[in-house]
Amino acid sequence: MSDGAYPLKKILLYIDGSENAITAAQFAIVLAKSYGSELRAMYVVNANLLDELLKAKVFVQIEKMDYEIDLEEDGKRYLNYIVKLADRKGLKVETALRKGIVHEEVSREVDKYGCDLLIQGELGEVLSLRDSFYEEGERILRKVKCPVMVVRGRDKIEKRFDEL
Repeated sequence: MSDGAYPLKKILLYIDGSENAITAAQFAIVLAKSYGSELRAMYVVNANLLDELLKAKVFVQIEKMDYEIDLEEDGKRYLNYIVKLADRKGLKVETALRKGIVHEEVSREVDKYGCDLLIQGELGEVLSLRDSFYEEGERILRKVKCPVMVVRGRDKIEKRFDEL
């Protein structure tokens, strides 16, 4: 495929550690491998949530710091897992671990990386209109300035991933 023939040169995968994010990762790997796209996987430690828990006195400062370290380690594990999945399929994946307000960090990375497509897992169930404004996947959809693909259909995607 010629350089200009396929518009998805750079794909950003947002992962949050959920099962849906792993499905999205498998699909992103299939897509990137099939079309020769660059792939970057991103995890964001939700610093905003940590601050809210501290303000609500769910945590004291030392607990917040410990939990933040735990979340960073989780993020590294998730990103390493994505790298291993891609490596099994002969694809190199760059990774990015950020801290901050999730949708703002993802939007920043979309702009910085110059991505042509953002891929994320299926959104969580929203029980109220208010929840939809605070669900990070929804906020990402509203904030980023590129096409967004929300991945669902785990069985079909796992089959395609296995066949790759």
